[in-house]
Amino acid sequence: MPSPSVMNTSKTSSWRQRLLIGSLLIALVSLVAPGPISLISEAQSSAKKTDKQKRAEDQAMIEELKFFGDVFARVRSEYVEDVPDEDLIAAALNGALHALDPHSAYVPPVDFEEQQVSSRREYGGIGIEVSQELGLVKVQYALEDGPAYKAGIRTGDFITAVEGEKVRGKTLDDAIKGMKGLAGDPVTVTVLDTNNITKDIVVVRQTVRGRAIQHRVLDGLGYVFIETFNNENLARDLERALNDLKRQIGGNIPGLVIDMRGNRGGLLDQSVDVSSLFLDGGEVLSSRGRTPEDTERYHAAPGQYDENMPIVVLINSGSASAAEIVAGALQDRGRAVVMGRRSFGKGSVQSVIPLLENGGALRLTTQRYYTPSGTSIQGRGIMPDILVALSPDTGKVEKRFREDSLRNSLGNPDDSDFAENHDDIDYPPEEWPKTEDYQLKAAQDLLRSSRYRTMIAKFDQLAP
Repeated sequence: MPSPSVMNTSKTSSWRQRLLIGSLLIALVSLVAPGPISLISEAQSSAKKTDKQKRAEDQAMIEELKFFGDVFARVRSEYVEDVPDEDLIAAALNGALHALDPHSAYVPPVDFEEQQVSSRREYGGIGIEVSQELGLVKVQYALEDGPAYKAGIRTGDFITAVEGEKVRGKTLDDAIKGMKGLAGDPVTVTVLDTNNITKDIVVVRQTVRGRAIQHRVLDGLGYVFIETFNNENLARDLERALNDLKRQIGGNIPGLVIDMRGNRGGLLDQSVDVSSLFLDGGEVLSSRGRTPEDTERYHAAPGQYDENMPIVVLINSGSASAAEIVAGALQDRGRAVVMGRRSFGKGSVQSVIPLLENGGALRLTTQRYYTPSGTSIQGRGIMPDILVALSPDTGKVEKRFREDSLRNSLGNPDDSDFAENHDDIDYPPEEWPKTEDYQLKAAQDLLRSSRYRTMIAKFDQLAP
């Protein structure tokens, strides 16, 4: 414990710090206040409290802020190690926000900028998606706006060398390393095209925005994997992918698997736009806040991409937020069969409020998501129409990490049991190869079966 003389010496500076912190706290409140500072919520204001009651509540809150400033000043001056003020403030803000729910947070300026760059998914390269086949690099997809496509490289081409160095015998990462680099720099790739003609193509690297999807034809059916919704071009890229699948198949897609397993979500508008590709108008979701006036409804655009195309959506406990919106909309509207395991249950809306004064942002939970049938996703997730496991049954009940596992997670007005029934889960046989995807195989089998048509006909009768 500090000696009396030490405590007396620090008293003057401590009061100065309190004044400083008090001013700082008022400034912090003003950062997030949409207008003049008011410590009374809209919901409370609507209760028609008297001016005297409002002033009393404002004064009580100011006293609490003063107390916070006093504690802050004490930590600032007497903690065992010196801590930067900005770190203490960020920690204090996040402590308060995390006590509300696990998704509300203060994002410091540096982290906010990094998140914006990451969400853009930009890199210096030639704009192709590749795999390794026969020891060569195969072009799975050339971005239509990318430099490789403009230079003449197409889906199905093989790259045999980069800058004259053969790729055979290298890992895929090592083989493509030479294609990456600074925007504006040229790179020469040797291409074996689909007509078995070898040619050198010079491609000028550009800053390329990568896709958030992958697509291919599997056993005559279409397959699309959506990695994230944090890409403002996702719906556009998905429509292009569907057109490419039609081109490869040579006609309408006889069945489509939309794989959103492990997709943690992203942009709300992209979840609506993706859903719009498969729905002919109508509601996709609603988001509801503290008051009825906060309710917003989102609708699909009229028209859809081939209304007769059968669709199976794959989800698991890692599918969250925007992925759950799409799965819930297609399920409720009777447009697709959802298969896999119960999703994560992240059914809340975070508004990102840039704090212009310091360059950071406030990520604040403001609403909950609801499917077209009026069901809240929060803490419950989307229950598949058909429960299918990825690996054989071990006889043990494995607890999966979901939204309701998080500390301070928001509750759901519907507290009825929403657990998976173990007896309803289709497990692969014990001898099932680990290298094969049992859930994907089950989705393909369903698309080819009469059971799919029976289920969709039943859903049509129940759709809102």
